[in-house]
Amino acid sequence: MRVKAVIFDLDDTLLKTSAVKWAHHKAVAKQYYDIDLTDEVLARYWGMPFEPMMAIFYQNADTPENMLKANLSLEAKYPKELQEHALSTVKSLLGANIEVGIVTSILGHLAEKDLRRLGFPVERFFILQGADNAPAHKPDPRVFDGALEMLKGNGTALNEIVYVGDALMDYYAARDAGIDFVGITSGSVSEDSFKMEGAKVIISLVDLLNLLKI
Repeated sequence: MRVKAVIFDLDDTLLKTSAVKWAHHKAVAKQYYDIDLTDEVLARYWGMPFEPMMAIFYQNADTPENMLKANLSLEAKYPKELQEHALSTVKSLLGANIEVGIVTSILGHLAEKDLRRLGFPVERFFILQGADNAPAHKPDPRVFDGALEMLKGNGTALNEIVYVGDALMDYYAARDAGIDFVGITSGSVSEDSFKMEGAKVIISLVDLLNLLKI
């Protein structure tokens, strides 16, 4: 694969997220709203843009501002962690003069906070786009419009861009935007499930550099 730019999803791609954040949401739902949030509800809506997802989890029991405050009040007890090889992979890509960006469904300032805490060189990313920074959200391919416009300005063609993600919505968005997709099996989607939907390349994150010949 001849690649000039790699765009990453964040949760369960570069960061270990779902297990710890499901526990976080359950704790907030119970402590603040006496809601017993189930794994079934979490799984059904996981990956939506953060604020509407949170409203579903907490059953619109309060204003969006107060629900966000409730969520953030317990955030420190449930920190996200690095996926194995995530930081070294990103640094290696940057060292090889590959453009690196993030397109995620969580709020941009929360994404930046986690990335900086875990040692990512955020200032070297060509884009860090959260759900609050774009009008479209995955699986809508327009979620990539901002990133693709920036890369086009640098002379990067569609066939020189890869999106790396762990979810089917990541695959659908990349496919429909006309960019290559690399599926990572660190989330809830298996290799077989990716392949059934038409994804061609499914690997572990540690193998990304070899795939791209970095």
